[in-house]
Amino acid sequence: MKLNAKEKGIFWDYDMRKIDLKKPAVLRWYLKRKLDFGDLSDLKKADLKKHLPGLDVDKSLKKLLLNFLKTNG
Repeated sequence: MKLNAKEKGIFWDYDMRKIDLKKPAVLRWYLKRKLDFGDLSDLKKADLKKHLPGLDVDKSLKKLLLNFLKTNG
């Protein structure tokens, strides 16, 4: 996985070439980390729709994104 400049700041402590985003637990960790750092780039709506309800992220952000997904599915 090739990281952009912003992602390098988010994932500085992990070797992203070795993660498997096909594993649901890893994908949830990745989504949470990106959302916590305010980086929405390269996130797929389908992944957010599926995993956002169960993610432990800021309640206001979650509500905003769920409303967005509901209207822009």
